[in-house]
Amino acid sequence: MNTKATPPPAAPEAQESYIVSEGKKRGATREVRPEAAFDRYYTVLRVHAGDALLTDNWHTNEVLGHARYKFEGYTFAMRTLEAWGAMIENDQRAYYIAGGRVWVMDLEPSAGKKARLPGSGPGKK
Repeated sequence: MNTKATPPPAAPEAQESYIVSEGKKRGATREVRPEAAFDRYYTVLRVHAGDALLTDNWHTNEVLGHARYKFEGYTFAMRTLEAWGAMIENDQRAYYIAGGRVWVMDLEPSAGKKARLPGSGPGKK
């Protein structure tokens, strides 16, 4: 009997770059790291200064407040975080530069997109 077995699907080719469709630099070409080639999701648990000593002034407070408001509690695709300028170090930590400072994002891997975590964002104590 001559049965033709269906070959297994070929692995997708590795992407070298992609066009940013969201974030700060729409239309810019970005390099894709192998880990970011496929969608992986992370929930941003907390945005903070890490080990840095912050000056308590209007600018620092505004930038930190803005970063917290925009990121904390939300689940993002890895590519989206990178398109917005975050540098993902590992599954628990990323770095984001805003206002001339480096902010640390504590991450948690997620199976997919989900609603914002309760108790985060505006009105958070």
